[in-house]
Amino acid sequence: MNKPEYVIECEHVSKTYDDGHLQVSVLDDLNFKIGSGQSISVVGASGSGKSTLLHLLGGLDTPSSGSIRLMGRDITELSQKAIGQLRNQYLGFVYQFHHLLPEFTALENVMMPLLIGHMPKAQAEEQARAMLDKVGLKQRLAHRPGELSGGERQRAAIARALVTHPACILADEPTGNLDRKNASNVLDMMLDLQHELGTSLVVVTHDDELAVRFDEVLTVSDGKLIPFAAN
Repeated sequence: MNKPEYVIECEHVSKTYDDGHLQVSVLDDLNFKIGSGQSISVVGASGSGKSTLLHLLGGLDTPSSGSIRLMGRDITELSQKAIGQLRNQYLGFVYQFHHLLPEFTALENVMMPLLIGHMPKAQAEEQARAMLDKVGLKQRLAHRPGELSGGERQRAAIARALVTHPACILADEPTGNLDRKNASNVLDMMLDLQHELGTSLVVVTHDDELAVRFDEVLTVSDGKLIPFAAN
């Protein structure tokens, strides 16, 4: 299929949670679009709703109102099975903690999404090797997560997210556990690969210095998305 102009589109999206007898509004009437190949960073105070927004975009949570379209399909109208299929086909996820499976090698971890998608093992291995090479782990294929440094583990997690060549990567504080040098290096790599592969990239971060390196920076404040204003 032809890649649409927008990978994700949000219209009048709100999210509230029940807290006893109270309705707590986290996100309020959000309207925005993520263009094909665009990089966006999302900043905001702790508890402002950044991670909630990312979960909504990825179909991991459901908005209280409004619609979210992924590759043109409104995921708020789909079954969980159909959402899962769209998510596996078009999205990749990176978290603050790498979530690599400790009993498997880096190569096996990166192959996993391809095998889940029923790709033949030989082809999955070839594709996973190529992606690990791109993130600088060509010499670490047989190493398990416990044998990798923190930066290497996060690189492997990024390779796993990118190995299916998704339309969009959603990343929640992907450099939050790394020191400044490693964080900067990992972000450089993510932006380089995002550009090379034509993948959209949405990153939630608390680090304003890293955030401003994206095409667009948005702030979550009082339930709204507003343009970032540097201090």
